[in-house]
Amino acid sequence: MKATHSFYLTLIVLVSSMAISTPVSGQDQEDSKIIRSYVGIQPAITVEPYDEYRNTADINIFPFIFEMAMSKHISFKISPIVNLQLRPEYPSAISHLGAGLTVPYYFSKKNSEEGQRGFYAGPHLAATYHQLDRFTSTTLAGEIGYAFLFNNVLSVTVGAQAGTSIFINPETGYNLLVPHTGAIFSFGFWF
Repeated sequence: MKATHSFYLTLIVLVSSMAISTPVSGQDQEDSKIIRSYVGIQPAITVEPYDEYRNTADINIFPFIFEMAMSKHISFKISPIVNLQLRPEYPSAISHLGAGLTVPYYFSKKNSEEGQRGFYAGPHLAATYHQLDRFTSTTLAGEIGYAFLFNNVLSVTVGAQAGTSIFINPETGYNLLVPHTGAIFSFGFWF
């Protein structure tokens, strides 16, 4: 179980170091105002059945997203997952820990003085550890959306994800494959 977490952490660190060290282009390095990093907020709430009458709600209490432009069309986005579960009859507890990674391809061409904008599509990978139930999940999905850009730096993104999640319980050997769908909404600033 810990080896799986180490693998995902190593993968995320490796990809982020490659993204940070990759310039947008040689010409852009000479410009004085290069915009290629984005920091924003991406709220996430998940509602799941608790019993036949009540639900639980998982709220990401660390809803930040970081995006780095790797080229004029491709970016790298990472978002941490720290879910607080609100449960009936029990105190609230941290239920999921993990991260999501998306590599969007933007169909509009970016210049050095603005953030990414327009329609995008790309793969999404998320890995989480479910603390309350003691199992891990991995999600592989596609993400599509549209990034609205205001004043070259303020961005509002809406999108959707569709794919598959696999839940793995190492203690029992029980694995479950389920469909994954999700709505994306984020807002933040390019700098």
